[in-house]
Amino acid sequence: MRARSAFLAGLLAAALAAWPAAARFEPRLFWQAFMVLMAGAAFVMAPLSAALATAAPPGRFTRALTVGSLLSALPLVPFAAVLKTSTHHRPLGGVTFAVTAGFIIFAATSVSGRLITWAGEQSSLRSASARVSIVALSALGAAAVLLALVHGLKGDLAFRTGFFDALRVLGLATLAAWLPLPPGVLRHTRGFGLAVWIAVVTVGVCLGRAPAMQAEIAEHCPVLHWPLLWLGG
Repeated sequence: MRARSAFLAGLLAAALAAWPAAARFEPRLFWQAFMVLMAGAAFVMAPLSAALATAAPPGRFTRALTVGSLLSALPLVPFAAVLKTSTHHRPLGGVTFAVTAGFIIFAATSVSGRLITWAGEQSSLRSASARVSIVALSALGAAAVLLALVHGLKGDLAFRTGFFDALRVLGLATLAAWLPLPPGVLRHTRGFGLAVWIAVVTVGVCLGRAPAMQAEIAEHCPVLHWPLLWLGG
């Protein structure tokens, strides 16, 4: 049930991922581009969402290491920027950053692990507060990483656009795995998820074969079209 819900949610998320990219095309090509890009996104997102939904939950160490690594980005991103501008000896700067990052990640992982354990041992209110703190710290760390990556793109518009397209696909696929559809929707769509997925991908491959469309997609949105190229679309 959970995998089927995530599969259907992944199809809907593919439409959300394709819509902003299709808006870059001329109005006369919008719907054709939308179908091609949705097919390319759905080819990856629906199975990925289903796989994430059925995967075993991560252990305490994995969760602590993930949160600790994201939390470490808050001091490490500005530290890396300072090293880059103040250190002329790149190997020495790299070693300094690696050693410092190791200590900070270890400390942050230890704190995160204790916070995760504490969240499961306290009363419901304190446990909820601890979980909110974990999510907030992870979000801050992830934001720091994303800002550093975007800043490092050096104004390359094509690369920056592709980066955000890929990020939108991964983010929405993960969200679809953890926000399943209501049971009532699943009862009415039982057995249609795989059929709709095959139909969407097939239509996208057919529409994407047009030389004019391939040229437009290569210019405006190559990332979402890439999965269909593997199918010959």
